[in-house]
Amino acid sequence: MKTTFVSTLSLADTARSQMMRQTALVDRLQVELSSGRKADVGLDLGSRTGEAVTLRAEFSFLNAISDTNALTASRLDVSQAALGDMLANAQDFLATLIAVRDSDGSAALARSEAIGGLDLLTSRLNTQLNGSYLFAGLNSDVAPVADYSDPAQPNKIAADAAFLGAFGFDQTNAGVSGISAAAMQTYLDGPFAALFADPAWGTTWSSATDETTVSRISTSETLNSSVSANEDPFRELAQVYTMMSDLGNTALNKETQKVVVDKAIALLGSAIAGVVSEMGSLGTAQERVTLASERLSIQTDILNERINALELVNLEETSVRLNTALTQLETTYAISARIQQLSILNYI
Repeated sequence: MKTTFVSTLSLADTARSQMMRQTALVDRLQVELSSGRKADVGLDLGSRTGEAVTLRAEFSFLNAISDTNALTASRLDVSQAALGDMLANAQDFLATLIAVRDSDGSAALARSEAIGGLDLLTSRLNTQLNGSYLFAGLNSDVAPVADYSDPAQPNKIAADAAFLGAFGFDQTNAGVSGISAAAMQTYLDGPFAALFADPAWGTTWSSATDETTVSRISTSETLNSSVSANEDPFRELAQVYTMMSDLGNTALNKETQKVVVDKAIALLGSAIAGVVSEMGSLGTAQERVTLASERLSIQTDILNERINALELVNLEETSVRLNTALTQLETTYAISARIQQLSILNYI
């Protein structure tokens, strides 16, 4: 069994401990130099670690709201564009109706535009962004408006049933030409209008909810970031396009046709004003999101500066310390090697 003098063991262990400390220091400084951040924030900050944790939590929360605001802004932009298309089409159709009101043979033109207008209205109200229907309210995974051009859809079935119940024949029957102006007025104000009011609207036309999406745009602000397809302007537009496209318009007599056109013009005026109002509300929401995002940017910049002051290292200083530590480590290795080579035999 070989024994080692205590003095020799102590000398060797001291060198080994020094090398371990120097190696750990070099590793830590290399991490800090590559990341620019303290290797062990808790160890370096001590009692101020809680401040750093709190600042980072607040920073993450504000960044999450900023990301949500970007999505909200996109939703508002797309919704605004859809409303703009609806408004432009409604204004063009209103101009057409005013121009053809007293013109003979104009029913076919008005009907053709109404069909196109209803298709556009349906398409825009069924606008999607990232898989969500923007005008569906809280029911964003289902298309909010049924396609009237499909005979199997409940809105088309309900409209046909209402017409048949009121006049005893369908819209393609030759008897359409005999419908009086008074009878048509009664139908438009009664059974037909009821198709676009509650509860019929919610059972045959729309799957949207009245409640709209609420988005948080700052730590203390929320806003409605969508518009429901159940709003009155959209019901009025659907009513106008439907009455001008599917009441047997081309076969109606002149006086009855005027009743339909006059009703459509009145509804269009109201619908256009309503769409403009909805666009104004969305514009206000867009402005609020923009201002909130700007404030969040300022807040996150301030937090980031404070976090950096606590957690980041001075790269120049760290580089100098690393070079010094490497030199010291190499010196320690050299000294240890010399010590290991010492022997009494060298002096005999």
